[in-house]
Amino acid sequence: MSADTQVLESLAFLYLTFGHSTDGQLSADEMRTLAAKLREWAPDTELGDIGNILRSTVDAYKQADDKLTRASEITAQLKGTLDDDQLRQILSDLESLAMADGKFLDEEQAFIEDTRKALGLE
Repeated sequence: MSADTQVLESLAFLYLTFGHSTDGQLSADEMRTLAAKLREWAPDTELGDIGNILRSTVDAYKQADDKLTRASEITAQLKGTLDDDQLRQILSDLESLAMADGKFLDEEQAFIEDTRKALGLE
């Protein structure tokens, strides 16, 4: 699976929003899982480039006035860009992120279900 930089940036923002908005924090384990999931989308991308994408995404996340609205916009863009298998991979990635800290919260399940609906994968 390979993805261009725009898709990686979009995925990074969505995954970061998921990790942070559902419980108010992003653990080191969640951040490592997030980086690993991005790397799976673009295995030929240098690790340093993944790090740069994550840093710029964290900056964009901090500056976003309404993070959940931005994540919803990104989800709609991804739906129009990716095929169904790739969209299902996003849901799988979110589940992996949810379990990265060893807890699967109700808020995480709700975010995943909302994302599933937004991606048209009900």
